[in-house]
Amino acid sequence: MQPIVSIDNMPDWGFGNRVLYFNNLIQLAHKDFSNKWKCVSWEGHQLFEGNMLGLVEDESTYTIEPSLGELFFDNHIISTRTIFKLKEKYNTPSNTVAIHFRGTDFYQWNPDAILNEKYYIDAIKSIQNIDSVILFTDDMNIPALVEVKGFLNKEEIPYSCGENTSDRSRYSNDFGRMSECDYIISSPSTFCICAGFIGKHKKIIHSKKWIDSRIKVNDKFWVDLYNGGNEDYNIWKLI
Repeated sequence: MQPIVSIDNMPDWGFGNRVLYFNNLIQLAHKDFSNKWKCVSWEGHQLFEGNMLGLVEDESTYTIEPSLGELFFDNHIISTRTIFKLKEKYNTPSNTVAIHFRGTDFYQWNPDAILNEKYYIDAIKSIQNIDSVILFTDDMNIPALVEVKGFLNKEEIPYSCGENTSDRSRYSNDFGRMSECDYIISSPSTFCICAGFIGKHKKIIHSKKWIDSRIKVNDKFWVDLYNGGNEDYNIWKLI
């Protein structure tokens, strides 16, 4: 009997990392396991439609090791928008730009991931016909955020802030709203990246400086993305 592929333990990761790991499971199941899979219950699965835990019968299993973006492009078999369909529908107005700022633990992980105000402002300038902007962040102390607010006020571009700015546990609303924007000015956060490949097909901007730095160390996700990505996730502009 062919085993089923499984996640037996979900690491204590943030929401974006959990989504990437689960996506790797489903893609591998479609690729090598006749779409037979199961997954331990994980925080956030309840946001999505359909069966997110898989088979429950006791069969022999092949456990997929913890993995993130390194498998995202290589194992792509079915659309991420088929796998992940949010239960709650978000009607984000047309020509809305999501801008994501990430701080907190990024200071310890890689300070270069804290993108500066020039990147964000240049990215805003590169988009025509902006009707509104939503600022998403879990760290209100990022200097770039203050500068971007000042720029938006000066240019009289309407903006609002996501709920996550005041309560990090309220990530689901931010994720849903971001997933339905027409544009994302992205950070290196997996939370933001996952919103990019779920929901509306959108135009995604990334920092050239950041991606260049990841290519130098052969970070596979960023190398693959720079080389074209796929139909679910690709770069519209490098700034």
